[in-house]
Amino acid sequence: MALTHTVLSWFRRKEREHRTARTLLTDNYRGLAHLARQIKLHADYAPYPFVGERLRQVAAEKEKSLTTLGESIERLGGRATTIDTSVPSGRNHWERLGQDLDDQKQLEGRMVDDAAHLALDAPEHSDLLRQLVAIEKRHEQILADLLAKADPQANQT
Repeated sequence: MALTHTVLSWFRRKEREHRTARTLLTDNYRGLAHLARQIKLHADYAPYPFVGERLRQVAAEKEKSLTTLGESIERLGGRATTIDTSVPSGRNHWERLGQDLDDQKQLEGRMVDDAAHLALDAPEHSDLLRQLVAIEKRHEQILADLLAKADPQANQT
């Protein structure tokens, strides 16, 4: 009886760990998908072609990360789905880039926290999130650079 209880407890604990990892990865998937869609939409309204192209590149890289993240979620028995929400917009290009950068920082912070949370129980998923954070840090730098070059006073739609 004690052996059965021990074995069942171990399986239940492992199931909780997977559910936790799956939940965290799914939340990050949704946040990343939302930000990719938001940046892609904002690229369509960029005032200069090179800015729009750079934003599209960032969105495309995020979509590649989504594929990797989605595969991990599926290996855990989950399904990578997004929740369709509205995309925030600003009055001009500068405000949209500011929104993108703020959302980027929030997503990146959540990924760092989740990677730390998963480090002991699911190190492979923690490593995946850390790899994605490295990519996201580059995106943050790109968005910050584009924002620094944008004119907040211009009526750039």
